[in-house]
Amino acid sequence: MASVEAHGGALVTGVAGAPNRFTVFTQGHNVAGLSVAFEGPSKPEISFANQKDGSVEVCYTPKCGGDYKIYVKYDSKDVRGSPFKCNIAGDIQQTRGLVQKVKCSGPALKEGHTHLTNEFLVDTKEAGISGGLQVAMEGPSKPEVSFKDNKDGTLKVCYKPDKAGQYKIHLKFGDLHVPGSPFVINVK
Repeated sequence: MASVEAHGGALVTGVAGAPNRFTVFTQGHNVAGLSVAFEGPSKPEISFANQKDGSVEVCYTPKCGGDYKIYVKYDSKDVRGSPFKCNIAGDIQQTRGLVQKVKCSGPALKEGHTHLTNEFLVDTKEAGISGGLQVAMEGPSKPEVSFKDNKDGTLKVCYKPDKAGQYKIHLKFGDLHVPGSPFVINVK
């Protein structure tokens, strides 16, 4: 949307665990058409403050550091520059604390079968981490590995090995292993 613009340092950098602010100039348009969404390691809390001068102050507080995309839209159309690439600085101890709340479950974390798609669940609801999962699997063959965001705070991870044997699957968020990772899986 050409006449609606977003400005401010918090569209480029920010700090985890602290309020970060930027301004959207609506140029007299109704502020109800404004929307802001994030893609990244966590879903920040977002608040809007109508400044009564044709601008809206957007305040967001991300839970952990990392690379984010900020989508600023007006009437479902990206404003100029959106999505904005933003790097959030985070405290490694805070991020480690969040990653420790991730839970993994399912029989395919211990035992799998060749030539079949084996699945397990990664639950990030308590951690509040929503993106940045890194998955790597090593073993007698290079299995196909994929994951799907269930959009409810969980991720389904699938792997399909060609050969039997012992495998290790590494699950990380922000280069930090989730509890139990690497998981040792016996494939029959």
